[in-house]
Amino acid sequence: MRVFAFIAAGACVLAAQDRPQAPAASPPETVIRAGSQEVLLDVIVRDKHGKPVRDLEAKDIQVFDEGTQQKITGFRLVTSADAAGRASDAAGTPKGLDPLRQLRLVSLVFERLDTDARRLARQASLEFLKTELEQNVYMAVFVIDQRLHVLQQFTNDRDVLRKAIDTGTTTQYTQFAAQSEAIRKQLEDAVKSQETAAAAAANTPTGANAGSVGATMAAAKMAQVTLSMLQFEESLSRTQQSRSSIFSLLSLVREQASLPGRKTVIYFTQGLQVPDSMIETFNSMIGAANRAGVSVYGVDARGLMIEDQNASAKSLLNSAVQSSRAQQTSRGGDPVTPDQAKIFDTARDSLHANVQQSLESLSVDTGGFLIANTNDFRAPFRKVSDDVHAYYEVAYVPSMTEYDGKFRKIAVTVDRPDMKVQTRNGYFALPPNEASVFVYEVPLLHALNSTPLPRDFPFHSAALRFGQEHDKFEYGLVIEVPLKEITFTEEKANNRYRAHVSVLALFKNQKGEIVERFSRDLPLYAPADKLDLLRHGNFIQTYHVNLAPGRYTLDSIVMDREAQKASARRSAVVVLNKPPGVGISSMALIRRVEPQAGESDPQDPFHFQGGKVVPTLEESIAASTAGELLYYFVVYTSNAGGKPQLTMQFSKDGTAVGQASPELPAPDKDGVIPYVASLPLANFTPGNYEVRTIVKQGSSVAEERTAFSVHP
Repeated sequence: MRVFAFIAAGACVLAAQDRPQAPAASPPETVIRAGSQEVLLDVIVRDKHGKPVRDLEAKDIQVFDEGTQQKITGFRLVTSADAAGRASDAAGTPKGLDPLRQLRLVSLVFERLDTDARRLARQASLEFLKTELEQNVYMAVFVIDQRLHVLQQFTNDRDVLRKAIDTGTTTQYTQFAAQSEAIRKQLEDAVKSQETAAAAAANTPTGANAGSVGATMAAAKMAQVTLSMLQFEESLSRTQQSRSSIFSLLSLVREQASLPGRKTVIYFTQGLQVPDSMIETFNSMIGAANRAGVSVYGVDARGLMIEDQNASAKSLLNSAVQSSRAQQTSRGGDPVTPDQAKIFDTARDSLHANVQQSLESLSVDTGGFLIANTNDFRAPFRKVSDDVHAYYEVAYVPSMTEYDGKFRKIAVTVDRPDMKVQTRNGYFALPPNEASVFVYEVPLLHALNSTPLPRDFPFHSAALRFGQEHDKFEYGLVIEVPLKEITFTEEKANNRYRAHVSVLALFKNQKGEIVERFSRDLPLYAPADKLDLLRHGNFIQTYHVNLAPGRYTLDSIVMDREAQKASARRSAVVVLNKPPGVGISSMALIRRVEPQAGESDPQDPFHFQGGKVVPTLEESIAASTAGELLYYFVVYTSNAGGKPQLTMQFSKDGTAVGQASPELPAPDKDGVIPYVASLPLANFTPGNYEVRTIVKQGSSVAEERTAFSVHP
């Protein structure tokens, strides 16, 4: 048994790079362990003239964690000339040799820049290449265009770096995907060959070839890190069912945790937009950078903006906000009806008014600094180069009783006048897993480990079975919470009410290992005069997973963060092999079918050409003389047996009351028929009903049942 590997990366206490932690026993449940790990800080100190200070000693530095002064357990000035790579404790005693210790990684990242911004970014990047870069400084070039693309893996070849910078600042964004995919395939091949070479080099005698061994190992690790960035970004976008610059940055910084040394990201953008629904993820991304030892230097590539340009930029931003809100859609399911959606502001599309402020927070909080409001990047980039080449490394062990997910503030002071200290501003107290959690997930994990499970309010969760994909089966996870159970807090100044909901679902196999996971953190807002209407709606989230045949446990939890209340459910999911012939999915009652805004997602069982199904797990329906009863299922035809035939049988309180045999539409190219059945609610008087759906194709038969009740 093992502790599951979290898909999402979060901030964690930094482990000292030359003090490996002993492996802990792996319990079957997810456990947030108490205890402390060593925190490792990169510290830059400058005098009042902005010049680096390189003659400090451990006694000159004070470190405060949550306001309490800490005992420094390790201190040294790390420079590029320190080729031996020896680390020392606070007393100056050498602690060993690490051939990878002196790596310096610099990632140049360009995100959707206009023509003028590209020009400035290109000038700044090429200027940075002119600075004195030691042989142990490796640079890579990335582009973010809804997803992360790599244009050049880590190298110290300046000619190929210049070419990649030219490509990243002159080529159309549509061309990056193909180039990045080609590099990805090269990385996959390189990782395989370099792993073999590194293993061979590691087994050769040390001494004269120590530098060669270190270089071989470094090349293999850097290739693996770059490949892992792309893979993790894809995984994160799939699990979150969306793409975001924050996901790309999170992937880029998180995967560098496996490499020691100073790691720098120079992020060229025209402003970092953080939707309210991504604030917790943004914080987790900053925490992941601090855990990985990555400092971000945000560059506002708009350069020096005159007043008219600044006003224009604000106008465009406001227009984007209004347009985004007007067109808001959620692939995870809309929590309310279409009419309610018009007055329901989830804030997931609202943006910080000052996009430069978010960029500055990212930079300062990770130990870098913001470069903005200038068209001359030479001076600030010389400071970046200084930071890459020399810094103080300070280590301490904080007193911490549990990993509660709270932010722990770090402050570093120097016993000299007029000194400016640049370092990370803190970390989140999260467990030291190799891949950690989002910050907002920590209280949910704590609650899932409690006995008994919390049940502060009712909600529904279920895994609905759909088709087969290769050796696995598609399941649609549905989580539904009545909004009348959620706490809304009044904001009188804004004439609105706010709520905040976090959701987590874990699929565990029989060994207790997590095989699939889903989480969301969503702030919700409602105008004061529409609150009553909104509270009649339901908060619904959907997610698709693929499961191999076997037995699973579904743990799901919803937290009302305004009231600090939570409810959890634990249920069994049994995945059986599909018999040959025609098949049918689970049947789901649905609230409505929404028009498809774009192309349907072939991986989402609730999407089809006719639109998007919003399911409901509520099985009690109010009697009505108007309206319709809707339910949804998917038929999977076989290659033989002719046209499939559908029969629906209805019973009330155990007595048959009707039957229908509507004609099924033609299957798509994969033999799949999504079907929405619509029946007048007036035909259903109060009572308990069962619907039996039978599909025949040739000699094969498949059937599915669902039950619901109608109340007065």
